[in-house]
Amino acid sequence: MSTNPRFDAAWKSWLDDNIRRGCTHQSLIDAMIANAFHPNTARSILARHIAGDDIGQDEEAAGEYLYGKPMLPPGRVLAASDRAAHKLFSCEEPVVALLCDVLSDEECDRLIEIGRERVQRSSVVDPDSGSEVLIDARKSEGAFVNGSTDALVATIDRRLAELVQQPVENGEDLHILRYDEGGEYRPHFDYFPEEQAGSKHHMLRGGQRVATLILYLNEVEQGGDTTFPDIGLTIHPRRGAALYFEYVNELGQTDPRTLHAGTPVERGEKWIATKWIRRGRFRAPA
Repeated sequence: MSTNPRFDAAWKSWLDDNIRRGCTHQSLIDAMIANAFHPNTARSILARHIAGDDIGQDEEAAGEYLYGKPMLPPGRVLAASDRAAHKLFSCEEPVVALLCDVLSDEECDRLIEIGRERVQRSSVVDPDSGSEVLIDARKSEGAFVNGSTDALVATIDRRLAELVQQPVENGEDLHILRYDEGGEYRPHFDYFPEEQAGSKHHMLRGGQRVATLILYLNEVEQGGDTTFPDIGLTIHPRRGAALYFEYVNELGQTDPRTLHAGTPVERGEKWIATKWIRRGRFRAPA
């Protein structure tokens, strides 16, 4: 997770006390930056606090999303112990980056092989019950693979954690997915909407999802893009690359601009592997 602190009751009291003392707004912002708040976040929090907005620790994704310091490390090259990946592009509002050279051709082939042996019709989380259900909006086949059962998956799990500097235990099991012709995943969010009763069931196993990595395992003949409709971004599958995006800030807000979709495969097939990262240690269902 980001090193940014949460804006809790202690920070709120600190702001109130120092505003009463007559401290300048810039001095308060500077102090927050010195305590690991991103400058944009510090300015936004101060402005909203002065305006009377309640943005305390218990806020549940209310109000305008505040962009702060990304969890993804800066720089063009991200290094793991066994491989280096390069950012082909990145943006910060929302936080999205395309990382090249994350997987070798041989690793892509092996993950596809594992997937062919295990995939079943993909499900989604029911918003009311939290159970897994089948819907027409998601047309794919998938399989979860735990690193304890496959050495290559364990290696990839560790590599991804090192590249994005997140604890390996916070990652869900790798999800290998196959989309045949006509297969798609219509616009959706990867985080669990906290206002939906079914989300609570899933957040018991490691908290909210905070980031996603989509690993592209093959070149799709036609179609099968990843799109972010609200920002006009389209990513074409690139073998061995990973699309990273994050959607939770230090206030616990979720970023609606990360709405995304997998467009229909028009010709051929599409193979990806998805790694979802939680706020805390992930516990797989029994």
